[in-house]
Amino acid sequence: MKKMIYIFMFVLLFLTNSFAGAREELLDSANSLQEILRVNKIPTKILIKSRAIVIIPSATKIGFFIGGEFGKGVASIKKSNGSWSNPFFIKLKSGSLGWQFGYEHSSILLIFNTQKSVSSLLSNSSMTMGADASISAGPLAKTYEKNSKLNLSAEIFSYRKSEGLFLGVSLKGAVINQDLDKDIEYYGNGINAVNIVAMPQKQDSYAIKQFFNAIDVIR
Repeated sequence: MKKMIYIFMFVLLFLTNSFAGAREELLDSANSLQEILRVNKIPTKILIKSRAIVIIPSATKIGFFIGGEFGKGVASIKKSNGSWSNPFFIKLKSGSLGWQFGYEHSSILLIFNTQKSVSSLLSNSSMTMGADASISAGPLAKTYEKNSKLNLSAEIFSYRKSEGLFLGVSLKGAVINQDLDKDIEYYGNGINAVNIVAMPQKQDSYAIKQFFNAIDVIR
């Protein structure tokens, strides 16, 4: 059974792995962030209190009893002065067994609500959602003020804009890895996420200007 899972994940990675360069991925992330914010109507209070975000513009989930999901994107940390850090690149992957069937292509936004979850994202080469930080589907504006039973204690809120059909598991158990190859491609050798966050904001390309234009609405 484990061999079947490994084969399935290999096929998933092969089918969904994007050959886009770092700048294209950054521009896709900016466009996806704008679209998710437009469609999902996230409560302003949640955006204001956010500590970091992860944007995955193109995640693919497929399942036929054995399931998996893979996507690439960027992460940015909100600094103490309210500005956003330079983005560093990440990969998301998950695999699972159980009742699940279908295909789903989606854009994903993860909002990090605590310093602990941010530290896990920034300091570790990988983090497992649900283990290193609790995760829950994020509330929408139309229910946020009215429903006192909403679970607002999660360290990470997840939002999706999806196409296709999928029945099955959530992002709990998914792993986020830092994409060091993309970091080096965009920022140069000898760089890591901590260095990228500490750097002054780059404004040297259309893609990163678009990224900051998109993320600066989250204050």
